[in-house]
This record gives sequence, structure tokens and C-alpha cells, in this order.
Amino acid sequence: MTPVSVKLAWREIHSAWSRFLFLFLCIALGVGAIVAVDLFAVNVEQVILGDTRALLGGDVELSWRRAISDKGRNVLDSLADRDMILSHVTEIAAMATVENPHSQTASQLVELKAIDSAYPLYGQLVVEPDLPMTQLLDPLQSGCGRSPCFGALVQESLLIRLNLTVGSELQIGKASFLITAVLKKEPDRIANGFSLGPRVMISRDALKATTLIQTGTRIQERYRLSLSDSTSLEPLMGELRGRLSQEGVRVSSFRDAQPRLRRFLDQLNLYLGLIGFTILLVGGIGVACTIQGFLTQKIPIIATLKTLGADSSQIIRLYLTQSLILGGIGSLIGVIVGVILHRGLPLLLQGIIPETMPLNTSLAPVLRGIFLGTLATLAFSLWPLLAIRHVSPALVYRQAVDHSQDMANSQSRLTRWRTILKRWWNDRAQVMVSISMMVGVTGLAMWQSHSLTLGLFFSGACAIAVLLLLVGTGALYRILGHVPIPQWYLLPHAVKNLQRPGNFTKAMTLAIGIGVMLMTTLTIVQRSLLDLIGNQIPSQAPSFFFIDIQPDQYPQFVDVLQQKFPDSPYKLVPVVRSRLTAINGQPIDPEEHKGQRNGWYFTREYALTTSQDLPKDNVLTQGQWWDHTKESDSDGAPGRPLDIPLVSVEEDAAKNLGLTLGSTLTLDIQGVPIVTKVGSLRQVDWGSFSMNFFMILQPGSFDGAPFTYIATTRVPTNLEVPLQQAIVAVMPNVTAINVGDVLQNIGRIFHQLAMGIQALALLCLVTGAVVMVAAISINRYRRLNELAIVKALGASRRLLVFSLGVEFGVIGAFAGLVGLGLGSLLSWSLLYLFFDLTWNFDLIVLSTGLLLTILLSLMTGFLGTYRLLGFPPLSVLRQE
Repeated sequence: MTPVSVKLAWREIHSAWSRFLFLFLCIALGVGAIVAVDLFAVNVEQVILGDTRALLGGDVELSWRRAISDKGRNVLDSLADRDMILSHVTEIAAMATVENPHSQTASQLVELKAIDSAYPLYGQLVVEPDLPMTQLLDPLQSGCGRSPCFGALVQESLLIRLNLTVGSELQIGKASFLITAVLKKEPDRIANGFSLGPRVMISRDALKATTLIQTGTRIQERYRLSLSDSTSLEPLMGELRGRLSQEGVRVSSFRDAQPRLRRFLDQLNLYLGLIGFTILLVGGIGVACTIQGFLTQKIPIIATLKTLGADSSQIIRLYLTQSLILGGIGSLIGVIVGVILHRGLPLLLQGIIPETMPLNTSLAPVLRGIFLGTLATLAFSLWPLLAIRHVSPALVYRQAVDHSQDMANSQSRLTRWRTILKRWWNDRAQVMVSISMMVGVTGLAMWQSHSLTLGLFFSGACAIAVLLLLVGTGALYRILGHVPIPQWYLLPHAVKNLQRPGNFTKAMTLAIGIGVMLMTTLTIVQRSLLDLIGNQIPSQAPSFFFIDIQPDQYPQFVDVLQQKFPDSPYKLVPVVRSRLTAINGQPIDPEEHKGQRNGWYFTREYALTTSQDLPKDNVLTQGQWWDHTKESDSDGAPGRPLDIPLVSVEEDAAKNLGLTLGSTLTLDIQGVPIVTKVGSLRQVDWGSFSMNFFMILQPGSFDGAPFTYIATTRVPTNLEVPLQQAIVAVMPNVTAINVGDVLQNIGRIFHQLAMGIQALALLCLVTGAVVMVAAISINRYRRLNELAIVKALGASRRLLVFSLGVEFGVIGAFAGLVGLGLGSLLSWSLLYLFFDLTWNFDLIVLSTGLLLTILLSLMTGFLGTYRLLGFPPLSVLRQE
């Protein structure tokens, strides 16, 4: 049997559903944002966890950042007799060149991937046209103008950049390739946003023909294993880690595939989810305003019910049931909004998230959104519903008079606050509801963030933001009350309307101010980071980095620059790659530091160089630089060996590694251990875009080790393409990295991230506008009577529009000022504490934000009142 409270609640909702339209919207927008983010997270998780073996490329992956040693090869050979399938993949950055019909050469940095016949062990490689790999990649007998010639699979972006088609010819290293198909999907690569260039896939024989891999070349070797059902994963992982402990290999299983991508997407979902939760909280303000305004109109009915014998608890239960039904309906609408929104997020984040991400709608996010929406409705409805206890049955016979304003005018502010706090403390029900609201919001924040600490931090930040918004708004309105207002038209009337009882002015300002605060914070942080990426590159920053220059190519590289680009400064330094194996004689176990904060200092590969002089962008903080009398060879190679090599370490690396002056480091260089001693610590300006290193060795420290050169040079923009083509033409194994292109790619990725986050922040601002419309609509009958009286006294429609414009404009101005102020404070905190950047006063952003906020308030206000201007005053006043 349906309870009476439910029947009465549903009957009133059915008869006056239009009054709750904005309550539906407030809940729907918040729930929609949460459902959209949760569906997005679930779909991303399905891509990552749907087939983790395909994502990793096998059951187990062994990866090196250098050519595999003989010992490593022997270990892999020993696995062949154990019923395992082995696949070998090599990844390397290279330059692809194309000769066009006008006898000009175009070049493009690409990510080269060489595969064997067993690739892929899991998943499916999608190409167009869909032909066997042997037919697409094997050596070709015709179609190329040079020999040897192989097939190549390329991403469509390479075809667009170099104006190529399937069947076009390109050259990589010393080998020629014919584009045989377009690469649509790699099973072990689900996002392309962070790549240096388009993907080109070739065979292993073709990689040998390019002669790109030489001594010291930077490569990524991946060996994937497919295990039989009889082979246990964990024992094999332990065996491989033990046998290859000194090889600098990373041993991964399909259970921890793509950890960096997972971490990035988890953090993205977390940030988007917290913004969605903020939208729900802003919508909760609209719920509270709607319920309070609705109850104000229902005071005669509540008094009548009490006269007929109903107590306060029964009436509260009736309207609470009604609120929960409304919240449930709003949550269902929010689910529909969320399903629509979640289809738009992948478009905003295209290139950053997995390309083949499905757009499925699963049940768990939907139920979670409905649950959060219903709980938010409960939390924000209880407080205004408590006012039912103070409705007297005698109001059936006489009209209620609001004496709160009289009390406010007759008491000092301190006395008034003491009275309010005393009444609140003596009212146990209000105390319990207040505590329940705080605990409920905090609990929901913890659930949304999946973290106790972050949930507490977010709840505290929200509470502080709301408090500051209320204090700031109250201060502005108090200042406005003491400012002499010209007696011009209806200006005093408009200003006084802001502080009339039941106008929800502070609630409207709070709702819009939170949205403005979020938008301001995100905009300032985004502009500061993009300015750092794009506009604050030092004037002396290099145009190119050239890597993998062989020692015998040193004179040739210098000749090209001096003969063809004589005015371009350049610098070459020798580099070897190494691993850190021990500190002060204590061996380092990389597995102990995986997943730890800054643990990558122990597990990463270090590029080492030697230098007689302290680099110009480095500053010694401890110790002294070594003897400057030793000189290097004429070709720039390292000088004579030293018995006790010293090393200079970057100060942050030293801090995280626990190094001090005199500490010893054991470095593995191509399988040869070298013990060095910390002689100095340096502060490095990483923003100089120069060649900076974590560790610089004393000259002669790695004599005899296989090394390559890294070079930088700076040329005018119009010479960048000729320089790249000139170097690649004579040294095809050298990789040219254009600094501008890399920064442009980083800027594009960050811009896309900002768009996705700002889209939700904009939805928060829209929710604030909906709250404002809801607050105006609640008092439309009172406002209608006021407008009728003013019309009867002779005011024209123009004067009424002016009066309303002043009222809504002041609300927008106050919300904008407080929101912009808090947004500036929050953005300063983020830039200073997390990004170590300077906050700059951006007059354009702040003034534009203020003007847009005022415009939004005006549009929103008139949207809620334009119909009231058309009512004739006589028909309105006759109803009184």
C-alpha cells in the first residue's frame, strides 16, 4: 500500500510540476556531469583492461633502451625450449625523406617500428588495404626506383604532411620504402598524442638495411613472450628479473601494461570528476533555494495541516518525500544529459585518449549518478525543511509578517550574529542536520575522488571557497548600503531590491561566483602554461637537436654547418648512456623504487657527458668544478682517462638519490661498471632549452666507451627546413628534432586538455545561471506585484527594464568581482606551489571575465522576468 505522504507528494508534484522545473535542471546538470565523467572513465578502463595482453604485446615484455647484450640474448635463447612464442619489436626515431617531382627533398621526423613475423602476439593490426603482412612488408621486386626496397605501413598523418599516397616512395636511412598500406590501429598503442612523429612500421630486415642502428644509437628493444597454459606467470617473472638483474631490463607483465597512460587517465578522470561534483554542489544551492521558496508559498497550507492535527515531523516527512521524488526525477534526467555529454568528451580530448574508445553506456555509472543526485537533494533539502517547525497554525487566520529585517536594522552586526549562533546551537535538530550535511558532502567527495585525503582536502577547499564568497559578497553589499545612491529614476529601488527579504541575492551570487572562480582559475593557469611553452622560449634557444651523430661524422656535421649555414651557432657534446647500479657501494634494486614518488631517479637511464667548463645555464651550489687545465682532443672527444673520476650532479637529483659531496656512484656503461665520486652539485635551468644533464663527468672518465654526439644549432625560421634537409641528405642516420614542432605538439595536447576541463567548468557556470533563474522564478509572484504597483504609479516599461538591469547587473558584478578575486588567488596558489611559475596580472582576462559575468547575469535575469513585464497592473492588483 502506498503511504499517504507519497500520495500527497506525488499529487502536488503532478499539479504544479512547472514550479520544480529549475530544481530538475539543477540536479540534472550536476548528475549529468558526474555520469558523463564516470562513463568516460569506465570506457577508458575497458580499453585498457579489455585486452591487457594486446596492450602490452604479450604475456611478458622485456624492454631495453639499448642493444641487447650477449647475456640477455642467451637468456632469451634459453626460453625457446620452454613452449613460449617470442616476438621482437624495435622502436627508434628516424628521418623519412621524400623527393617530390620538382627535385626538392622533404623530410619528416617519424617513429619507426620494426616488427617480426610473430607480431602481434595478441590483438589485431588494422591496415588498409587489408593484406597479409608478408605481402605488405617483404622486399619488393618492382615499384621502387632504388634497391633494396621494402614495404612500409604509415599513419595517415604522414601522408598528409608530405603529400603522399599509398604507392609513394620514401627513404629512411640507406633503404628505400614503398608505402603499401595505411596504418589504422596498433594493438599495443592506444593513444598517439605524445608521439614525436607519425608511425612508420617496417620489417626487421628492412631495419637492418637502413643502417640506422649503430654504436650508441638511442633505441627501444622490446621482446614479448606468449606463454603456454602450463607456464606460471609469477615464477617466470621472478626468474627473469633475477637472471637479468644487471642488464638494465624492465620486466613487465600484462597485469601492469601501460602504467604511465593509466596514471595519466586516472588523474584526468579524477580532476573531471571533482569538477562534476562541484557542479552538483552548485546545483544543490538551487535545490535549497527552490525548496525554501516553495515552502514560503505553502505556509498557509502547512498552517492548515497543523490546524487539522498534523505535527511538524509528519509535514517535514511529506515535503522531504516530495523533495526526494523531485531529486530522483532530476537524476533520471541527468542520466540522459550525462549520456549525451560523455559522447562529446572524446571529441575534445581527441589524440590524448585511446582512438578506439567505445561509447558504451554501462549501468554502474548510471546508478551512481542517481544515488549521488538523490543524496545531494536530501542534503540540501533538509535545512530549509526545518523551517516548517516554526510555522504557527494561527497563520490560517492572520498573515505572516517577516520581522527579520527589522531585527537586522535594530541590532548591531555582532549582536545579530550572536543571536543567530545562539539560536542555532540551542536547536539540536539544526545542529544535527548541519553536521549531517557536512559529513554527507565530505563522504560524497571522498567517494568521488576515491581518496580519504583528497576528499577531505576538496571538502575543506569548497567550504573555504563558499565562506570567502559569502564574506566577500556580504562586504560588497554592505559597502553598497553605505554608498550614496543618486535619486535617478528607479535606481534606489533597484539597489534596495538586492537586500529585500526572500530575494536569494547571496545564493545567486554564490552560485555564479563559484563558476566564475573555476573558469578564472583554469583560464589563468592555461594561459600561463601556454605562455611558458610558446612565448617564453629564450632568444638563444636552439632550433634543432641532432642526436645519434657518430664520432666519424663529427667533421662532416661541422662542415655542413660551416659551409651552408656559417652564421648559425652550434654545439656538439659527447654522450653515453648508463644505468645507476649502486650508491655508496649499496646495490640498487629497481623493483623497490617502481611506483614510488620520484622513484624514477633510481630506475631511469642517464645520459652522461663530459665537460671541461661549467655549462653557462648551470650554477654550482656545493663543491668546486674540476681542473680546467686538461683539454679534450681536437675533434671534441673525451680526453685522457682519470684514476678517480668526479661527477657533478643536478641538485634535485642529488636530493632524491640521497647524495652529498663525496658520495660514490656506480654507473653501468654498456655493461662496464664505472665508480665515480660526487665532486659538486649544480642548479640547472631546464627552461633554457640548452643541452642540460643530470650528471656531468670529468673529462676522460669514459674513454674507450662507445659514445655518440648530440648537437644543437640555431637558425632563422626560414632556414629550418633547408638545414634539416642538408643534414639528413649526407647523414641519414642522424635524427633531427625541431624544438618548435615539439613545443607545438605539447601546446596542442595541453590546449586539448584545457578544453575538456573548461567545458565542465563552463557547465558549472551554466548551472549557476540556472540557479539564478530558479531564485528569480521562486519570487515571481512577489516581483509581479511590485512591478504592477510601480506601473500603476506611472513607471514605463523602459524604466522597469532599467531597474531590473541595474539589479541583475549588480549581482553579476559582485559575483564576478568575488569569483575573479578568488580565482586569481587560487590560480596564484597553483602556479606558485605546483608549477613554480610567477602569477601575472592579466587585465584582459579579468576585465573580459567581469564583463561576461555581468552580461550572463543580465541575460539570465531578463530570461526569468521578461514575461512579468507584459502583465497589466490592473489584473494583478485585483487579485490582492
